Amino acid sequence: MSAEPSSDDISNTGSTPLQDRTNIRFETELAEKEEEIARLTGLVKGMTKKRGRGRRRAHDTALTDDEEQPTPAKKPKKSKHVDVTAVDIDYAHYGRIVGRFLGPFEDIAQTIEYGTTADCAMSGDEGETDERLAEAYLILWQKFPGFREFLLKLTNKPIVRRAVERQINSGIEAVRGEDTSTLKPRIHLYLNKDPTTPLDPALPSLKDKIHRGRAHPVFARLLTPIHWDANDITYNEISEGVKTVTGAHIPRFIFPIDQVFPINATADDPAWLDVLDNACKGEICLRSAKAIYMGPDSALERDGYHKGRPGKASIIGMKTFTRRVIAGVITQIHFALSAKQEWHKTDGDFDYEEFFWTIYGLFDDEEWAKEIITLWNKVVLGTVKPSTPAAPESAGPSHIDRLKAMRAAKKLAAAASVAPTGTGPTGSSAAAAAVVAGSAA
Repeated sequence: MSAEPSSDDISNTGSTPLQDRTNIRFETELAEKEEEIARLTGLVKGMTKKRGRGRRRAHDTALTDDEEQPTPAKKPKKSKHVDVTAVDIDYAHYGRIVGRFLGPFEDIAQTIEYGTTADCAMSGDEGETDERLAEAYLILWQKFPGFREFLLKLTNKPIVRRAVERQINSGIEAVRGEDTSTLKPRIHLYLNKDPTTPLDPALPSLKDKIHRGRAHPVFARLLTPIHWDANDITYNEISEGVKTVTGAHIPRFIFPIDQVFPINATADDPAWLDVLDNACKGEICLRSAKAIYMGPDSALERDGYHKGRPGKASIIGMKTFTRRVIAGVITQIHFALSAKQEWHKTDGDFDYEEFFWTIYGLFDDEEWAKEIITLWNKVVLGTVKPSTPAAPESAGPSHIDRLKAMRAAKKLAAAASVAPTGTGPTGSSAAAAAVVAGSAA
């Protein structure tokens, strides 16, 4: 049998097993009692709380020296920047915003994979640069503070990242659907030079698109590539497969309605350069952009006109058009003019994604791109000049500093002119020059 612990052993350990159990039970019961007291206190406060919205009398609200004025609970202020790293965020909302800046065909999973891989790459281990994906990744994270760091944290959480990507993609698809719904019942109103002139012949149905495309002479002409004649012979050749319209072709509707095309000129004739300068300046493009970004009621009104609820441009914070935004609008116009009923990436041999990038590619000429973006900003948003940050001041002393130095030098020179001959003016003049030189350094 083991010996019972002596009194010395007990004093050394400080407590016995029985005492330990007793202390634990006592502390547990005490915690439960304190929790019960707190609950009852809250209940009593709730039951005795004054109700009603009427004003209390002055003597009712007066406090004694021992009382303290209760501080009303304040609602937390809404932050201008939502915490995009929160797990309960609906990222479809972000997809609806970036979808208009990215375009309707961006693969978010591919974009995030490319961007995070580039971010994590060691110096010298970077792969080949894909300018389109790099641009898309920049657009994606720049719109939402903290989103880039969040995506990097998700590199080891593929399930969460895929869920975020799916939600963003669903938002982009919703945006594309909204723009399609905006133009489908209204595009026929934008096709004549004079918008008060009704379409001839009129569309039998605005819901059924089978009467559009090559089934309608106006729609057929506007969809015809600029290097082909817009006539029945061409339309029949397209229908019979003799000629194939692809996404690499430039359609007529992106030009002014009265644009003349030198069909009989050779492909390298300078006359085509004059035509190309008018690309994306067409009334149909600008009216459609106004319908999408400022509201349908604005489409045929003056530059920058808007009424009622904020337009899409205001909602997403779009201050200027970009090549992707313009290409997205023109892609939507093409679909609205076509006879295809449901949205799909392809329409026979025509690929809408290829067409999007064809329009995007027109903006490789920076001078022309600046002109087109300025025009769209003016007509659609009402912005006379693009908003550009002020040029930074050059390094060095300010204008007032230079004036002060010149004044100091003038005083030194004047003092030197009245100085005794022994001192010699040369040293004073040198000092004045030193002041000016020092201010300019």
